[in-house]
Amino acid sequence: MMIAVVVLSSLAPPPARGADGGVSLDGHWRCAGTGIPATERSFFTFVPRPPVKRTAREIFASADRTERDGRPSTSFEHMIELPDQSLQVEAVEGNGMTAPHASFPLRFTGRSFDDAAPFTLTYDLAGTSLHRVATRGDTVIDEERCTREPEPAATACPQPNVPATVVHAAEPQYPAAAYAKRAKGVVQVRVVLDDRSRVLWADVEHSDEPMFNDSARGAARDTTYRTAIQNCRPIPSVYIFTVDYSP
Repeated sequence: MMIAVVVLSSLAPPPARGADGGVSLDGHWRCAGTGIPATERSFFTFVPRPPVKRTAREIFASADRTERDGRPSTSFEHMIELPDQSLQVEAVEGNGMTAPHASFPLRFTGRSFDDAAPFTLTYDLAGTSLHRVATRGDTVIDEERCTREPEPAATACPQPNVPATVVHAAEPQYPAAAYAKRAKGVVQVRVVLDDRSRVLWADVEHSDEPMFNDSARGAARDTTYRTAIQNCRPIPSVYIFTVDYSP
């Protein structure tokens, strides 16, 4: 079995249009709420460009906090813009959609993650302040007020523009079920990294053989990356992690 990891984009994505045409969630936010551990939320908007075979604007997010028992936890969120400019969200609390031509405040409605109750998620953005509220039925399960972190000051560096690199590529397993068929094929996994080189999302971009998808996606998630540097700043990036399976 052979693995090839290919950098798709080592440049920053084009400036993202906010949901209301000019405002963006992008960046890092410090959040706090009553009865909720302090949380750092990070957002990154991705606008596809060739060779990515997608057209929709997407927003990727992570939330880091230390739970009351001292255990660190991380959750992820994914928003995608649909053709009518509504937004669909997958969040830790549930899944939902906005009305068409969504603008701030964004209000997602849908079902809780276990599909047992109605779910709403609201993002209200005003300058450097963000108010996030999630409800399950009539109960508020998360309410946070956040402040945007300032952009770090530019500094000089020996190489201001450096392509992204893979620090350590995880080797995928050849699925046992594929041996009997002598199956082979190539799977390409889209890997979305934030400006801290963390994997925010991984999904299959192309696959010759679906039985390899879980193996390739798992390896892509487990791989360690170093994101690209542009003008001496680390930037979010998208990669294609390619696995060529041979028996």
